[in-house]
Amino acid sequence: MSQPTYSSRPRRGFTLAEVMVALVVFGLITSAAFGFLLAQSKGFRALSDKSISVQNGRFGRDIMRTELRTAGTNVLDNQPIVVYANDSVFAFNADLTTNDADSARFTGAVYVDPYATPAEVGAITLANAITIPGSGFSYPLANYTSIAGTSGDAELVIFRFARDTSSTNAADYMLLRQVNNVAPEIIATGLRKSLTTPFFRYWYDPTRYNTTLTALDTVPRSWLPLAKTAMYRGVTPDTGTAVTTRIDQVRGVEVTYEATKPSGGTRNVVRYMVPMPNTMGARQSRACGRAPIAPSAAAVAWNADSNAVMLSWGKAVDDGSGETDAVRYVLWRRLAGDPIWGEPLSTVSVVGGTTTYSLKDAGVERGLGRTYQYGIAVQDCTPNLSTLSASATVVVP
Repeated sequence: MSQPTYSSRPRRGFTLAEVMVALVVFGLITSAAFGFLLAQSKGFRALSDKSISVQNGRFGRDIMRTELRTAGTNVLDNQPIVVYANDSVFAFNADLTTNDADSARFTGAVYVDPYATPAEVGAITLANAITIPGSGFSYPLANYTSIAGTSGDAELVIFRFARDTSSTNAADYMLLRQVNNVAPEIIATGLRKSLTTPFFRYWYDPTRYNTTLTALDTVPRSWLPLAKTAMYRGVTPDTGTAVTTRIDQVRGVEVTYEATKPSGGTRNVVRYMVPMPNTMGARQSRACGRAPIAPSAAAVAWNADSNAVMLSWGKAVDDGSGETDAVRYVLWRRLAGDPIWGEPLSTVSVVGGTTTYSLKDAGVERGLGRTYQYGIAVQDCTPNLSTLSASATVVVP
C-alpha cells in the first residue's frame, strides 16, 4: 500500500500591503454605506416632519372651515351671534353640539355627542362668565333663556392663535379651541404668521354705514377689536349704526397662517375664507317660515285609577293648516309658583288627521299634595318654537 504524497511547497498568505489595501477599501465602502443611510434617514425625517406639519395645519383648517360657518345656528333672538373678534381671537355663539341623542327632542344642534358634558352643550351663563382669552372682554353680559325660562342651546365657541409654549422659538404659535368655560384644547401647533398678515381678517356688509357701497369689504383696522358690549342683540341701544352693531355685520372670516416652519424649505401658506350665512338674518337661516302659532293650553286632570295626570289638547293652527309646518308638541311641567319651567317633560309628534292629542304623566310625586302646572308649545322644522301656553293647576293627592 502506497503512502499519500504531500507537496512540500508552503501556502502563501496575505502580505501586509494587501491587508492594508483591503482594510482601506472596506473602510471606504463602509463609510459610503453609512453616509448613504444617514442621508436617507435625515431625508425621511425631514419629509416626515414636513408631512406632520402640513397635516397639522390642514387639521386646523378643516375644523375652522367646518365650525366657523355654523355661527348663529339656533341662537336665541336677542343672543349675540359674533361675540368678539380681533387679529388672533374669534368668538361666536352656535348650537354646535347636543348630548341629547333623542331625535324627537332634537332642537337644531349641528352634531349629537352623547358623551359631551352639560357645560359644553348650552349657552354660557352669568354664573360661569369668563374673560375671552386674548382679550379683556368679559362674557356673557346676561343669561340667554328660551320662552320656557331654560338656558339657550347655543354655546360659546372660541378659536384663538396663541404663543406655542412647547417651542423655544417666539415666532411659533398654536391654535386653540374652547367651548364656554371648559378648558381649551390644542388643535394645531408649530404655526406661524404669514409675514405681516394677521391670523384673522373679517369681511363685513358696509351698506348700513355707507349707502354707496354694495359689496362686502374688509373690516377697517380702526374698528378692531369688535365686541358685543350690548347686553342684548338688536335691542336698544344695540340698533342703527351704534358701535356695537358693527360686529353683527361680519359675513365672513379670512384665516391666514403658515403651516410649516421655514427652515430651508418653501413656505406653506394656508389661506382661506369662511362665509357665515346665519349672520345675515335676525336669528338664523330659516326653512319653515315664521314661528308657529301657539296651541291652546292643555286640559289637565288627576286620574286616581292610573295614578297619573292626564293631559289633552287640540291641534295647533299650523298642524294640518296655516303654514302646515308643525312637527311636534313640546310639553313642560313645573310646581305651581316656580318661576322657570326647566327641561321639557316630553314631546308628542304631529300625526296627520289627528284633532286631539293626549299625554299620561305618571312621573309626578304622590302623597305630598303638591300642585303642578303644565306648559305646551308647538315646534316647526326650522326648528322654531311657538310661545308657551300654560295650563290650569292640578293637585296630585
